Amino acid sequence: MAPLFRLMAAMSRTQTTRLRESRAPVRQGAKIIDVNYEVVGRRTVWSQAVTVLTAVLWAAAIGFSVPQLWNFTTQVGAFFAQN
Repeated sequence: MAPLFRLMAAMSRTQTTRLRESRAPVRQGAKIIDVNYEVVGRRTVWSQAVTVLTAVLWAAAIGFSVPQLWNFTTQVGAFFAQN
């Protein structure tokens, strides 16, 4: 399960860098980038559903574990309070 989350995190969207043209003359030895860019990896309905289901899974896991941990800590506190 952990490799799945690592894979999803590796493809997170970062802030875009705007490219602009310059009217200045090209410096000697400068590399010119001439590429047609296209957006790849658009978010599909399936990937959004997986993200939502993952969030619900984690919320449920935390929601079910917090009362158990709270009960455990109160019992440990009561045990040490008696001694």
